[in-house]
Amino acid sequence: MSAADLQLETIELVRDGRVLTARVVAPPLNFATPEFVRDLDLLTAAVDADDTVGAVVLTGGLPGRFLTHADPRALTGMIELPHPFIPARVAAPFLRFGDVAMRLPGAARLAERFGGGLGAGLVWGHRWKKTTLRMNRSGVVYLAAINGPALGGGHEIALACDLRYAADADHVKLGQIETLANLIPGGGGTQRLSRLLGAAKAIEVTLEGAPLSVREGYRLGLVHRLVPEDQLLAETQATAARLATRNPVAVAEAKRAIYFGTDKSLSRGLDREQAGFISAGTTAAAGRTTSAFLEDLERLGDTPFLADLTPWLDGTRVDQVSK
Repeated sequence: MSAADLQLETIELVRDGRVLTARVVAPPLNFATPEFVRDLDLLTAAVDADDTVGAVVLTGGLPGRFLTHADPRALTGMIELPHPFIPARVAAPFLRFGDVAMRLPGAARLAERFGGGLGAGLVWGHRWKKTTLRMNRSGVVYLAAINGPALGGGHEIALACDLRYAADADHVKLGQIETLANLIPGGGGTQRLSRLLGAAKAIEVTLEGAPLSVREGYRLGLVHRLVPEDQLLAETQATAARLATRNPVAVAEAKRAIYFGTDKSLSRGLDREQAGFISAGTTAAAGRTTSAFLEDLERLGDTPFLADLTPWLDGTRVDQVSK
């Protein structure tokens, strides 16, 4: 079954060529619910197994709503349990054990069914981490078309996407609001913000907690492009269609080098990059691309990346997708 044929509770799918548009529909407020995270987990796994999909556009399917923030009702069962204060140094090894346990067949289903609010919360967090890391390792490009508020968990899902386009509209707000609710980000916000903005700005955005206007988010670099509201989806899909023509091996290796190489020493990061370079260069598409490049070089008397860029940019000059 292709990824486009999935029947999901909170995500509606529409396919156009190699682009799959995923509209989040979780009325009434488009919160990032456990059901949404489960659906995103299923979708990203299916996309990775579907060679016909090269890009996914994630957007809100309710008017003026992207992913408002994590569903507070899903947190209540875990937070309101009677328990003593748990220092982070105590919680960390428990979470590592839980991550391993959740990989066992049927473990997540049992935890959700019999673990009460705590079990459901642990499954939610495990799926969230697993799903967003899968997006970052994937040979598929993920683009967020942010058409409404993206706060807290909704912002973290947007940050897990490779590109973020946003409607230039007053109702679009961005940021991590968890400290206003006596929490800290739990879906990747601290880690992704510090990598995007640097520690100084990340700590300010996180501790203040106040939603940012979309123009402030763009100025900071949280958003790649501001687009008129009525053109947002079409422009994001157009970019997705162009990027979906790139070699999936090259996409995956570039993403892995950027997302996972910079937390290592420079030498090890360079090793990861060179390994990805070799991997992409040994695909069948690399041979076709080299032949086409040399033909253009002979015909044009100059590099085609200067003399005739358009067919290379839009992916029509050579097939980089077929194996």
